[in-house]
Amino acid sequence: NPLGASDTTTTPLRLVVRDPEKSLTTTTREYVNIMGVTAPDARVSVAGKEAQVFSTGIFVRDRVPLVLGENRIEVVAERGAERASTTLEIKRLEPPKPKLEPRQRLTIDAATIEPRRDVILSRGHELDVSFRGTPAQIAEFRIGDGKWHKMIEEVDSASTIPTGRYRATYIAPATGERPAQTITVRLRPAAQSPVTIIGPRVATAKASGKVSFWDEATLHLARTKNDGTALAYGLHEVRLGGPYLTELPAETLLRITGKRDGFYRVALTPTMDAWVSENDVEMLPAGTPLPHLYFTNISVGGDDFSDLVTIPYSARVPFAVSPGMGAAGRAVVTVDFYGAHHAATWISHRPTAKVIREVRVEQPATDLIRTTIELNSGQLWGYLVEATTTSLRIRIRRPPELAAPPDSPLKGLLIALEAGHGGDNFGARGVSGSKEKDINRMAVAELARQLQERGARTVLVREGDSAPTLGERARRATESSATLFISVHANSAGNERGYLAVSGTSTYYKHSFCRDLSEAIHARLLEKTGLGDFGNVGNFNYYPIRAVTWMPSMLVEQAFMSNPEDEAKMLDPEFRTRMMSAVVAGIEDWLNAQRRAMQATEMKP
Repeated sequence: NPLGASDTTTTPLRLVVRDPEKSLTTTTREYVNIMGVTAPDARVSVAGKEAQVFSTGIFVRDRVPLVLGENRIEVVAERGAERASTTLEIKRLEPPKPKLEPRQRLTIDAATIEPRRDVILSRGHELDVSFRGTPAQIAEFRIGDGKWHKMIEEVDSASTIPTGRYRATYIAPATGERPAQTITVRLRPAAQSPVTIIGPRVATAKASGKVSFWDEATLHLARTKNDGTALAYGLHEVRLGGPYLTELPAETLLRITGKRDGFYRVALTPTMDAWVSENDVEMLPAGTPLPHLYFTNISVGGDDFSDLVTIPYSARVPFAVSPGMGAAGRAVVTVDFYGAHHAATWISHRPTAKVIREVRVEQPATDLIRTTIELNSGQLWGYLVEATTTSLRIRIRRPPELAAPPDSPLKGLLIALEAGHGGDNFGARGVSGSKEKDINRMAVAELARQLQERGARTVLVREGDSAPTLGERARRATESSATLFISVHANSAGNERGYLAVSGTSTYYKHSFCRDLSEAIHARLLEKTGLGDFGNVGNFNYYPIRAVTWMPSMLVEQAFMSNPEDEAKMLDPEFRTRMMSAVVAGIEDWLNAQRRAMQATEMKP
């Protein structure tokens, strides 16, 4: 029963080995991790040594050593007079050593040739060419009917044996507009080589991606199609995407200077580029003028709920908004405009602005102007950005009214909660079969109960077993105008190093003004749960905590679904209560610090 231990005293003693899946197997590793299931009240030994048995019935013994050749490993479960056993037969082989066949034909693996997608280059841009082929030969490439360029072969670092992977980087020269051209690679026999070539003396193949060249004097512009178009710093792959320089509104105009791997290269300033997916923009016709922004005035004021900075935005240039901390220890929100120059001589500050101390403008580089919104205090409580047809409006949230001691600072506040995953998205699976979405849901229900006991109100952005999109979750949290947003998940890792090797609790935040809240919760989790420390992780790119900027937001990874000890704890109602009480205590610690800071500076919401 993955959601709690079952009564096994009336059923025969069960023993099932789940890993390795087969009782007869082979491996080249020096050890094996053994995991299975039995009765929670049984004792299990693996190869004569006791294995840990958890309340879910899962048992584990990590890193059971293997000798070369045949290994017989007996697994025994005992409960009183009952006994069950099974034997694993594992054959450990020597790992194969890399070697070169002495006689080979010249071959190129066409499926490995890069680039696989079309590329556009301007002067100074790089083109990476690579392929796999017969090792220890002479590799070259050329563009169109141009000259052949040498390529370098990678060598295995351990054995120093040539790998047959050839690579080169080409730097685009100054050139006029040149249409798509074929990239050809070839192999020729090397004079001094451990491989003797038989058959034809040259092999050639063409990359599926072609390369075009753009003249720097020709302007190429694109327009974003939808709100939230992401500009990436570079081309790479990470699990949650990003990090992103900015997410732009629809109708933003971008100067395009190249293309690679399905992304356009965007020139922001003479010294700064970014990348946008070709699916997120449409190219504009030749002759479209380059947008350029300047403004002479800024208005700073407020209404009954927040402060408001209004910046004229007559040209749809890209911009980036980021929170941070100023040199004087005051919170700041920075707005960078690309393709702009400084012309502001009238920044009007009105007394209706309650939390903004000053707004200033500078030009740190060509085509870059920076507007800095400096607050009176060190804590930012949230911000929103809205681009209209004529202005960019940055709304700065004011601090909430916190209940005076001895009441909890949570009293009267609205807290938005998210249970990760849901519906058909189970999330991670525990070793006993539990689903992360269920563990998250039960944790959030307990967290909501405890917050309400402290006088807070709660709103769930995922109710029951529903599965709203990540964007919908972020929208619900923002529209609730909650004071804080807490997302609850459970972690997972591979078991190559062992089922018990990776464990612990961790917290995550994206924006700097959320760091101290996340750290306060992290400290209490370590103190109250006894779990290992997996860190307080910054710049985390989970979309809801990235998109929700109207309130401090963070994510809790309770523990590891992949670790049977962690999983058993997360399934234990008593432990769940203790873990969520740690989250509540961490929130209160942070709010108490804010309450003291407000009193010290006599700041009034």
